[in-house]
Amino acid sequence: MCHYSDICGIGLKEYSNWPTYPQLYINGELIGGLDIIKELVASGEFQTMLPSVTSQMNLDDRLKQLITREPIMLFMKGTPDNPRCGFSRTIVGLLHDKG
Repeated sequence: MCHYSDICGIGLKEYSNWPTYPQLYINGELIGGLDIIKELVASGEFQTMLPSVTSQMNLDDRLKQLITREPIMLFMKGTPDNPRCGFSRTIVGLLHDKG
């Protein structure tokens, strides 16, 4: 999940040619925003669009893929702009000061 930031926010809007948030992607394809997702859920079509559990990687493989996606990956409570605990706030501060 990408939280709104200048890089994710502005760049993604231009890339997707979709003016609003949230934007839901499934398997790399833009499905749409909230109104479209609500319509898909109401019609029953949304469930058929979701990847099946059997096609997903096991948890260890998914975590390995996630933690190696970027040079630095931090899992925390909240967001870097709004940490939700003291530990997260402290590590964000340390990374900000050093980076």
